[in-house]
Amino acid sequence: MKELIDLGLFTKRERVLASSRIIAVNFDKRHDQVLRDIENIIRGLHKIEETPIRNYFIKSSYLHEQNNQRYPEYIMTRDGFSLLVMGFTGQKALQWKLKYIEAFNKMEAFIKEKQSSEWLQTRKNGKLVRRNETDSLDELLKYAINQGSKTYEKNPDLIYTQYSKLVNSKVGIKKGQREYATRKVLDTIAFIEDMILNTVREEMKNGTEYHDIYAICKERAEQIVKYAYLPMQRLIA
Repeated sequence: MKELIDLGLFTKRERVLASSRIIAVNFDKRHDQVLRDIENIIRGLHKIEETPIRNYFIKSSYLHEQNNQRYPEYIMTRDGFSLLVMGFTGQKALQWKLKYIEAFNKMEAFIKEKQSSEWLQTRKNGKLVRRNETDSLDELLKYAINQGSKTYEKNPDLIYTQYSKLVNSKVGIKKGQREYATRKVLDTIAFIEDMILNTVREEMKNGTEYHDIYAICKERAEQIVKYAYLPMQRLIA
């Protein structure tokens, strides 16, 4: 999942993790102080039998952009974050705690949704439809060039980009966001792409101009979305 830069959260191996460096910035603390707080917690955890430290904190490092030197940092799980910020007090600290709790909740919900068999099957079905749509666009590319399109002749990838943008714009997502789309959005995408592949093939048989084929697909996509009743939340997180 795309990293949440402002909070320093990211996912790895189906876990949501936080960066001590970004936490220090957000909570208005020196990073070396945060590192000392974490190491004090780790020493306390070592005194408790059978406590796996990696369930809380993972020692790491980062590359400083200005001097190209590596410095230590800790990557922490939600539980590690909770142990760390437990001692942070004040109104500003409370506000940041609430922001992090919300972000952790959203990202964990995203992981659970992606792990569900229903979401995985929906995404798989969508990819199959997209492959079939790409095949029809391959045919449309040749068709358009035969009709005199110099643009597609010079830039053949443009046709795939245009139709992909068409689909994404109609369902209200951006490039690269399909991996985070809700099942309802994925279903609608598959419906639109299935419409496109069939419309393209039908209209080529009818001898329709390639410009007009795009216009027809656009109009039909708008009708599909109109009656899909997509919710305001298009992404899982």
